[in-house]
Amino acid sequence: MSSVLAQLTPEPRAADRALEDGNWQAALDGYRALLGDNPTDGMIWLRIAQAQRGLGQHDEALESLELARAGAGPPAMIDLERARNLAALGRSADALAALETADHFGLRALSPFEEAAEFEPLRREGRFDRVYQNVRSRIYPCESLDAASAFDFWLGSWEVRLADGTLVGQSEVTRRDGGCSVVEEWDGTGGSTGSSISYFIPSRGQWRLVWVGSAGTLIDMIGRPADDGMRLEGTIEYANQDLVSAFRGSWTVLEDGAVRQLFEEFSVVAQGWVPWFDGYYRSRTPP
Repeated sequence: MSSVLAQLTPEPRAADRALEDGNWQAALDGYRALLGDNPTDGMIWLRIAQAQRGLGQHDEALESLELARAGAGPPAMIDLERARNLAALGRSADALAALETADHFGLRALSPFEEAAEFEPLRREGRFDRVYQNVRSRIYPCESLDAASAFDFWLGSWEVRLADGTLVGQSEVTRRDGGCSVVEEWDGTGGSTGSSISYFIPSRGQWRLVWVGSAGTLIDMIGRPADDGMRLEGTIEYANQDLVSAFRGSWTVLEDGAVRQLFEEFSVVAQGWVPWFDGYYRSRTPP
């Protein structure tokens, strides 16, 4: 009996897969079947409306969205869908109003603003751009956080040389995670590799950098920007030596646009700071 029931019961995931694949009619049929046991489910009605939009059934989609709202579907997504259908029907003013309502409900869906064809006539509108910027700031808050850009001077594609001009490696430094992190990927000329992630800690007003290298080193530092770059302090740990030492790093922006990276380790023997790495980052793709 259970196997028979399983054959008769609609499979929600099948409808979801059809929607994800853009198989609109299969998705519509699947979600309608699911309504049998859940006739007032707001999420199902929202999915039905999305499939109807895909089929160009915009008036029907708007009706389904009212049922989605009555069934306590997610309000921000309902109004985003309303905006897409209204825009497709040429009702630009109503579409913009629906987007503003979705924004009011805390919309966190960015791709339709960048990709949805029906929004093309609206993209030059100030109201559209304001909603887009609000949505983007919810998803990528670090983009508008000044403190999160303090390491931007280090971004780039670099060759790294010692003070005497010896090439020691190449480095790619990029912003990731919506601007919330800075990642370095290092390739040394001798075959060594390493990577670091740096990020701003709002609660401390500080930056933290964590580096892991193929030589078995782990560097963990924290600190603040300086007038000419960045200053961090912390520790270095050697996997093959069972040793942890005090460590510090400075990044200094030079007049020619290069960045000097100076790492120093505290030596118990010398009772002072000794250079660990002193490299000059110069752009491989100069402007």
